[in-house]
Amino acid sequence: MDLSLLVTIALIFLATSLVGFVRSRIADRCLRSFHGFQVTLLRTDGRQVWGRMDLSPGGIEFAFPEREGDDPRLKTTYLLYRGEYGLIQSIHRYADRLTDAERRRRDADIAKSFQPGPLRRAGRRLRNFLGSATDSLREVLALVLGRVQKTQERFVAAEGADALTKLGGNVLREVSTTHDPLLERQVGRQVVLEVVEGEEIHEHVGIFKEYSADFLHLLDVQYPQERVLEVTAERAGEYGRVSASREGDTLHVSNRGPRPVLVLAMETAAGERSIDALVDPEAMIRLPLEGAADKVRLRIQTVSELDMIVPRSRAAVRNRAEDRTAAAAESVWDVVFDLGLALRGDAAREERLRRRLEEVPDDAAAAAELGALALKQQDFAAAGRWLRAAYNGRERLPDGGRRVRMQLRELARRLAQRGHEVAADATPA
Repeated sequence: MDLSLLVTIALIFLATSLVGFVRSRIADRCLRSFHGFQVTLLRTDGRQVWGRMDLSPGGIEFAFPEREGDDPRLKTTYLLYRGEYGLIQSIHRYADRLTDAERRRRDADIAKSFQPGPLRRAGRRLRNFLGSATDSLREVLALVLGRVQKTQERFVAAEGADALTKLGGNVLREVSTTHDPLLERQVGRQVVLEVVEGEEIHEHVGIFKEYSADFLHLLDVQYPQERVLEVTAERAGEYGRVSASREGDTLHVSNRGPRPVLVLAMETAAGERSIDALVDPEAMIRLPLEGAADKVRLRIQTVSELDMIVPRSRAAVRNRAEDRTAAAAESVWDVVFDLGLALRGDAAREERLRRRLEEVPDDAAAAAELGALALKQQDFAAAGRWLRAAYNGRERLPDGGRRVRMQLRELARRLAQRGHEVAADATPA
């Protein structure tokens, strides 16, 4: 048998074994930070999974909490395979749910990332170098193989050179992952992350910890989450330090927590109506009930502090952010409760609101809702007109215009950002 063919087969076998070994030992460096923690997986289809995360190169296993008493559940874990990572909307680790041991592990991991030792720093530089030079190293490998082929012994068959080059490139890619010089400069800094959530794009502020080829990792994110309070005449609805109780034809919503709460909508037997009112810490608002309502479902947004991992296919680091000083506290809540950017219009809702304002021109709630809709669609002229009209009638709004004032600040920021973009485009080359 031809010696060159035997040598080529042996080299391909060794290279394939090396690729398999590397893949079996290397896991995504963002996901690795959540290994062993209780986390919540949010899928793009709206499903949620909560459990202890066990990461492997082939995917993730979420172990559900231990069953208690006569719990009849058969399923104890949930498997998400690596090929299904496209289903991930985000993965959350809640700071207020960590045990003391988990908190120490988290702090140690953060210290390693932001204050690395000499070996860790050298390893990161080597990885970044390999990530930047992978294509060049692959070309060097092809050149070496071609040189070997030209020797008298012809140790490598011509037919195997391409396969060896490809396998060598796979090894380099698995070891180096993707190096991004722009993101590398943001590690350890506070940034604004744009995330596609359903039919909208929202912003989240956090400390940028790490990135990989597939994911972005943020720490200390103030994240809004929707909750539902069910209220009857006999029973109040509560979640944490937020409560809603009924007194006659009025609903009282109280916030005894340290963070604002956003009341989104109220649903009764007559249907759902938008509220969009802000309840400040240690404050209360009153909502009138229209008609008889045996049961009220109140949709609210509360704020949780968490660490999050988001796929790069659904998110991008867009801005570097200010420090969270007392002066910047108000703007932080503006971003937490941002309206977002609508990826699709809502013509039916817009028409309904316009008809309502034709019938009742001083309806501040309808003007505020129409202004928010225009701001989502980046119609800044209409947004400013309707939001200012709503703010002029703020005494008729349940929160006295606090939410509208927040939206006016968001409008001002977007106009300023657009001005910066226009100025940059107009700068001579």
